[in-house]
Amino acid sequence: MKHFLTAALGVALLAPASFAQQLVFDSFNRPDSSDLGFDWAEQNGDFVIQNNFGKGNVPFANDTWMNHTAFGQPYESSKVRMEFARDSADFFFGAGLVLGLDPNTWSGVAVLVQDNDLDGLFDRIFFHAAINAGAWFSSPTPILYDFPTPIDAGQLTVWVQDSGDLAVARVEDTAGNLIGTYSAQGIVGTPFAPTGVRAGVWVRSRPFINDFYALERRALDAYPKSISVASGGEQTLDITLESARANDVYFLLASLTAADPGTPIGGGINLPLVIDPLLLWTLTSPNTAPYANTFGTLDAVGHARARVTLAPAAVPALVGIDIHQAAIALDPVTFTPTAATNSAVLSLEI
Repeated sequence: MKHFLTAALGVALLAPASFAQQLVFDSFNRPDSSDLGFDWAEQNGDFVIQNNFGKGNVPFANDTWMNHTAFGQPYESSKVRMEFARDSADFFFGAGLVLGLDPNTWSGVAVLVQDNDLDGLFDRIFFHAAINAGAWFSSPTPILYDFPTPIDAGQLTVWVQDSGDLAVARVEDTAGNLIGTYSAQGIVGTPFAPTGVRAGVWVRSRPFINDFYALERRALDAYPKSISVASGGEQTLDITLESARANDVYFLLASLTAADPGTPIGGGINLPLVIDPLLLWTLTSPNTAPYANTFGTLDAVGHARARVTLAPAAVPALVGIDIHQAAIALDPVTFTPTAATNSAVLSLEI
């Protein structure tokens, strides 16, 4: 398979491609406060800053939510992510995200992870057509899933795909282990499809939230966009190729140069990267540090998550370099290309 891909990549076209992607981030790393501050609008309940975390501040299951006023994208092209954790003194709590949010109606694609059995752990995920709507669009009851392993903290990512009809949520524990990828269909067929453009956070009781991202979703999302070479860090690379590409094989590749329209790889598909030693290394050495999970099988919704991690001060000479990354999907039987993503950059800074 690797020999086929190396041959198929051909000669690169050298014209660079760069398009701005809307992305907002909040680490909540600021002094304790009775509100979340700039760029946040509290719509119901109360949030505070405590010990460099955002935190719900209304006890026992009351709904508290806010939206990020600097982000504006239709629900079909939005992705939101945050870390969440329980307060050890709390019970019957939940932490969730909303995209396509209309602050006036509370409507949007709302996904909540919750302590459902009062054991002090997050153990269930709910999909809603609005904050506290109680139902998933045209369904008579909420769509929900129980976690195989309850957790006291983790990370939640939510997006919509398949022409705006399928909501998807990815849940990981604090070590980055996948708890599950969950989905709910039926957005387009309802008369109450999301009309807002905000991204929001929704909590019940007093859980902690941290490292909030809202971004314009693409086939390949890479965030944050930069890593400090001195401090080190991690970039998440989300491959989202729709349910039609479920169970395809994928490669995440990297190059020092992007290309537009790209390098032909067969089937009328162009890879938006230039062939260089870095690209050949990522092709022939998949899943090798500093990268992880760059080769594998897309899941049932055509998604996979890779990462690139740099240790502090690992290679000082990397400062100022941009690494361009893109993914390709392959038929699992014939290994012929079926899709390629956009390119996404990693900027290495001081």
